[in-house]
Amino acid sequence: MSDHYDVTIIGAGISGLICANYLARAGKRVLLVEQNHQPGGNMSGFRRRGFYFDAGDQSFESLGIVFPILRELGLYDPADFTQLRYRMVSDDFDFYLDSIDGAEGALREAFPRETAIPEIFDEVRRVSRFLDENYDPGSFPLLNHFRLRHLLPAAKWLPPLRKWLTFRYREKISSRIADPSLRTWFTHIGYRRMPFLFFAGFWHIWINDYWYPNGGMQAFLNKLAASFEEHGGEIRYKTMVDHIDVDERSRRARAVVTAAGEEIAADQIVYSGDYKRFVGDILEERHFKPRFVKKIREADLTEEIFSVYLGLDMPPEELFGHVGTQHVFLFPNYDVIFPDERSPRDVHSRMWVALNVFHGENDDAAPEGKSTLVLQTYSSYRWENYWHNAGDSDERREEYTRFKREIANELIATAERLIPGLSERIEYLDAGTPLSLKRYTRNTDGSTGGWCYDDRVSPVYRSLGFNMFRTPFSNLHAAGHYALWPGGVISATLSGRMVANRVLGRRLLARMEQP
Repeated sequence: MSDHYDVTIIGAGISGLICANYLARAGKRVLLVEQNHQPGGNMSGFRRRGFYFDAGDQSFESLGIVFPILRELGLYDPADFTQLRYRMVSDDFDFYLDSIDGAEGALREAFPRETAIPEIFDEVRRVSRFLDENYDPGSFPLLNHFRLRHLLPAAKWLPPLRKWLTFRYREKISSRIADPSLRTWFTHIGYRRMPFLFFAGFWHIWINDYWYPNGGMQAFLNKLAASFEEHGGEIRYKTMVDHIDVDERSRRARAVVTAAGEEIAADQIVYSGDYKRFVGDILEERHFKPRFVKKIREADLTEEIFSVYLGLDMPPEELFGHVGTQHVFLFPNYDVIFPDERSPRDVHSRMWVALNVFHGENDDAAPEGKSTLVLQTYSSYRWENYWHNAGDSDERREEYTRFKREIANELIATAERLIPGLSERIEYLDAGTPLSLKRYTRNTDGSTGGWCYDDRVSPVYRSLGFNMFRTPFSNLHAAGHYALWPGGVISATLSGRMVANRVLGRRLLARMEQP
């Protein structure tokens, strides 16, 4: 039996790091355990042959949540973050996302016969006004005390929110687009069956609220980890958790048990990892109601991604001359494909590709005169017999390595529409499949953002209070992007704060008490 802790937190993604920082500042003796060799989870980065790459998330929105929480912890400096710019490119349009009016104008010019485009963007503007009023990037009413003066201004938005929160309304408004392929694009771009609120919200935050931490994602996460340790916290890396031991008579969790058999006792335990693994592996199924177990087993997740990491023998200025900004969405067609295990062999050659470039924001991203480029698109964990790995084992077959290089070349060929001769300038190439993300983050099937965004089936959307913090044991809590709707970085960050308050016996949205 190891030393006894006040709180043990499982998982050093942003949720676990935020939760740990709050609890350490509250004077608790906190242990953070992480199966990887560094903090970060889906947001982590890596370095190879002098090139730095962000492995999963390439940026994030604050939405009035991330920055206020960092400020509350004394970890926010505006100079540490760069606001990003987006570009959208297809055979019919090429425009930067600088305003909603500009985006609408570019699409109307590209498709002059589509009279429904103004109607769709009028509704996008309404969502944008809602976000402007309620989710300023620097401050957010939810992080204040829950007072009537903060709630009344938002009440007028409840009727439109009811329809915006459904995919059905998105289908309805997009159905007015005449061209079938363009209608598909409007209806499905983004995550699968994403409600209209998120579709419209993305236009808003692409323009106003996407950020990159200067120095890279890993430097940002390392800063969170270092701050936790400076306040007395302890982190154990390369520590896989096998299960949580419980006392059924008292209905309390007793200890975290590692894969090596070590027992780590704690008064409170926070689980901020994969929720599907939580129900059945970390905590035995018999502790949950059968109906809940079935719901978690069958629940769909957000899409997996395939990433290509390129170190280029190309000066940053030349690369920026082609891409024009940090994020580019390149659409070779208007198909919106969500690959699965039945998708054909050439599916990735027909996919949209996101091109991600950071250099001025990260001076150490590449050797002098060279640059890095990350290509990403949706993919599938089980596609082509687990990417020719013949199963989901962490052991990799030679066929797997060769195959993912073949698919990487397909994305490179698409990117060459924007960067001619790209394939001839590659000095370093690696690729991350959904199996890679599963291996390094332990997220089921390499899911990127928790539960799917389909309003009809998302377990957390249909959970009381839009969260699943509670567990069958009073001192065991769930956090992370699976535990708070809608998922992703903002939910993971906010859940870390809310669960810290829960551990401390305070209201979920209470302010941090300064020591």
